[in-house]
Amino acid sequence: MPVSEAEIKAYEHDGVVCLRNVIPPKWTERLKEAVEADIAEPGAHVEIYTMGDDPGMFFNDFDLWRHVPALKEFVFEGPCAKIAAQLMGSEKITFFYDHVFVKEPGTESNTHWHQDQPYMAVDGWQFCSSWIPLDPITDEITIEFVRGSHKWGRMFAPFDSLTSGSRHPSKVFERCPDIEAARNEFEIVSWELEPGDAIFFQALTLHQGRNNPTKNMRRRTITHRWLGDDATFILRDPPAEFPKYPTTLETGQPFCIDSQFPVVWQV
Repeated sequence: MPVSEAEIKAYEHDGVVCLRNVIPPKWTERLKEAVEADIAEPGAHVEIYTMGDDPGMFFNDFDLWRHVPALKEFVFEGPCAKIAAQLMGSEKITFFYDHVFVKEPGTESNTHWHQDQPYMAVDGWQFCSSWIPLDPITDEITIEFVRGSHKWGRMFAPFDSLTSGSRHPSKVFERCPDIEAARNEFEIVSWELEPGDAIFFQALTLHQGRNNPTKNMRRRTITHRWLGDDATFILRDPPAEFPKYPTTLETGQPFCIDSQFPVVWQV
């Protein structure tokens, strides 16, 4: 399904766009099965953010395409790479990695306000994520964005309060402003979603994933990171969290010269 000019303009202006019914039902069903397979047998970098007596379960896993065949097929054959190319105006798309989030009913942990790009060894503007819900997403459990924040010209330090409470030691990145304490000062946007919908957002757009306080609603989502023409590797100090696997790439080199970052769509 082609992306409309209005949707491209919304992505460029807002840093985020919600696309309805762009993931065919055959794919959403396969993605659900694939996520359940990963929960049963997760990959090498799985993280469970709920701890001890925390209610619910907040499950995260990365690079699922490496060990779940259906997810590899989706990367190469699904619609997202072409959509990302249209939104970013890129002639080719290189795949970075995929990431699953599962918040079971009663999970109180939210994903705090952050940008994606500071966590990643990626330089360049043509870098976006797709966020695909596999369950109905209500306002109570959705993902929120600060409209236009991708154009602030600022990069905010990563932190990992969900695990150790540590903050990134970089002296280059700023501390993220306290969005929650001043919500009325920002234009915060969100959507209710159904399986088949997808959100695409630029990697510097501030966003947070809400918790799941419901009693019987699961919140399974899968995210993919898509690199456009101008995206290159950058060695951050300290090194970025992603990619998880070692690479011999040097600063300024395109990702596609490393075979673990395949070109999945091109004109």
